[in-house]
Amino acid sequence: MCPPGVDQTMRSPQQWLLYAPELEQRHSFTETDDGWGTKLNDITSSKALFDVWELLARPVSAATKVPTLKGVCCRGRFDILSHELIDMILEHVSDDLVDIMALGLTCEGFWSPVSQHIYRSFLKCAAPWANAKIIFQGSYSTNLPETLVSSPAVEKAVDEDGSWMPISRKLFWAGWNFDAPKTGTQLQEQWRNAAALHRESSGIPKNRWSEIQQQLSCLPPSPRDQACVLRNLTTKEVVSSEGPGRRRTRQGKSSTEMTFEDVLLMKTFWTTYPPYELREMECNFGDWAGHHFDIVTLKIHNAEGGEGWQDVTSRLEKEVMAWKKAQS
Repeated sequence: MCPPGVDQTMRSPQQWLLYAPELEQRHSFTETDDGWGTKLNDITSSKALFDVWELLARPVSAATKVPTLKGVCCRGRFDILSHELIDMILEHVSDDLVDIMALGLTCEGFWSPVSQHIYRSFLKCAAPWANAKIIFQGSYSTNLPETLVSSPAVEKAVDEDGSWMPISRKLFWAGWNFDAPKTGTQLQEQWRNAAALHRESSGIPKNRWSEIQQQLSCLPPSPRDQACVLRNLTTKEVVSSEGPGRRRTRQGKSSTEMTFEDVLLMKTFWTTYPPYELREMECNFGDWAGHHFDIVTLKIHNAEGGEGWQDVTSRLEKEVMAWKKAQS
């Protein structure tokens, strides 16, 4: 039996964690638990166990505008308040979705600001990891990429863990206990459940209730069906979902079946020991570990991205093919 403080990480198979340390958020590669025991090959297989679009895809610009509702009665002084003030008032009344929904269902005058507050809550959930440092780390790692060495997340992990483990493992195991980010789909379900609790007591006619349910279904449109780019905001490199001689699918796949998930996992992959070190691979895996990313439409990127960007799509298609071949 090991004495207290001894690192026992390598007494179990290497575990894998995709997380944003500075947000204290992680992704689980399984739906029902924390992902313990998930094999690397399963994670990096063609059928991805996570959706990078939910984590990084910013809504299209038109979707960021709160829908204007027509045909509602005057809201009195609510009409002169900004969206920010309305949000502050509602959140001051209660942070419980059930309570806010109860207020909104009392009359049309209250439903209008509450429904817009709900839509803004969906917007806040969009792209929760955009512009955050991301790493796909193995538990056997004994060092960290330079991008994370001086991170506040590392300092916190070291302060809270007095064991003899390397700093990289302290951060890894701290990350294992992080919460998953809340997605727009999950928040939508919570608002629907809150509304359902008041269905009978509200006395709202069936037709009007159906309209309310439709409003609760209005998540900000995803850019999946448009030409998009995965951007490395740290290095100003982009990976395109389409290009000369290539086709695009809803999942952002190229003609070689490369997905944005493939790129993010390969380029942020970080560990130390074989057999996962893969030194002979014909790709630069891990060189984006701890970098910042987002996904935007090509139109938005061209309009707002500025100069100095490099398209690395073709190069990464070859690297992803080598990455998958090495693990098959």
